Amino acid sequence: MPTFDPVYLSINNRPRAVLATMDELRARYDQQKQATRKRRWLPAVMLLAGFPFCMLDVLLGYDGSLFIIVGIGCVLAAIAVAWAIRRRRIKNDLSPDYDTARAIINTLRDDLDPKRNFFGHLDLTGAEQPSKLFREGSNALGLAVAWYRDEWLNLKTKLYDGNMLRLSAVGRVKVRKGYYKRSRVSGKNKWKQPKYKQLQELKVRLSVNPNMYDIKADPGRYVGQRVGQYTITMLDLRGGIVQLQATTSSSQVVSDDILGVLHLIYTSMLQRKVTV
Repeated sequence: MPTFDPVYLSINNRPRAVLATMDELRARYDQQKQATRKRRWLPAVMLLAGFPFCMLDVLLGYDGSLFIIVGIGCVLAAIAVAWAIRRRRIKNDLSPDYDTARAIINTLRDDLDPKRNFFGHLDLTGAEQPSKLFREGSNALGLAVAWYRDEWLNLKTKLYDGNMLRLSAVGRVKVRKGYYKRSRVSGKNKWKQPKYKQLQELKVRLSVNPNMYDIKADPGRYVGQRVGQYTITMLDLRGGIVQLQATTSSSQVVSDDILGVLHLIYTSMLQRKVTV
């Protein structure tokens, strides 16, 4: 699985404040990467600069105790600078889900009640953590398998039209853990890498404002329908609430996939009441 730098943001603010925080983090991240790229040649330059000083003692006939000290100092400084750059460099990129979450928040920002905040979290710290372990077991071959539930995006807010929106994007990861297997040919134990199977799940719950909308949809019409990469697997319209669940076997979704599901709810499942 690809590795990304971990990010966790607790969301409890106006949309524009949330976006400003996300943009600031992205800017700091990009600045650090740019600074690392600019400085990566500095240790090599300092190291090369030390050799001429070492040669001066030979060329000028000294006994190797004058300029060589300066040369050794350059070499030691190059090692120290290289260590500092390596320590501060960003090893991995931000997850594409970071930009997906930002695009969703940015699109919904004008649909919120002006006095309301976004609530929830953006959790891009990875699925394979004890707190996200859903269950453990074994497969047909008796190999250890673990299932993780990673709710990487959770948003809740009241919209301008009075509807209450709850949105949850969950990554479900099945991991067949690594193991040693004896080779039939050589008789040696060989390490078999873990295998991963991923599923993305989207849950939407929209509490509909009865003064603004009627729910007009037939649930059976939409179950099985594809929206972007998602396939709708459950739709419940009872009690004035739209509850929808959709899944995709793709390990990566984009903002248009999630926003497409919300657009389908508003354009096909709700009927705006005529005000007199």
